[in-house]
Amino acid sequence: MAGEGLIHVQRTFRFMPARKPAAGSRRPAMRLCAAKKQRKPETRGAKRVRIRKEVKPLMAAWLRRIRKNVLARLAHTGNMYADPRRAGGRSLAGDCYVEAALAGDPRILLDTIVESICELQGVGREVEVEVQPTATTALPGTPEKVEEMRRRQERYQALHCDWDAKRS
Repeated sequence: MAGEGLIHVQRTFRFMPARKPAAGSRRPAMRLCAAKKQRKPETRGAKRVRIRKEVKPLMAAWLRRIRKNVLARLAHTGNMYADPRRAGGRSLAGDCYVEAALAGDPRILLDTIVESICELQGVGREVEVEVQPTATTALPGTPEKVEEMRRRQERYQALHCDWDAKRS
């Protein structure tokens, strides 16, 4: 079918009264302008939560990634089962999502859960690397070791590391 990959965009226009024309002007009394989009009414409980500015950039990046890749995917899947007309496209296997959602096929939900778990595990590994402290050669009980533990506590890291120096 010709033009299958094209997206159809439609703009609606309405006539709006023009400003008063200057004396002796030949401007028309009406002008054509693009219709303003009407705001959708707020849905119950759909308040956008913003991340505070005090949150460290790396932490904010993890939270945005979870919100974008996990929560949005789960919400879309829930909406797909609620209104199958929202389901568009086909899976890699060629299954139509609309037909699967209409039939109540649980494979869509399973795919969403598996993808979400993989994304959360990836974020978890990154957080674990950040939280894991580096080994120190300071012996336990020394002022250097106490200072290192204070620094770890400030960085929200684990206080003890398996590779820290030990008394023999």
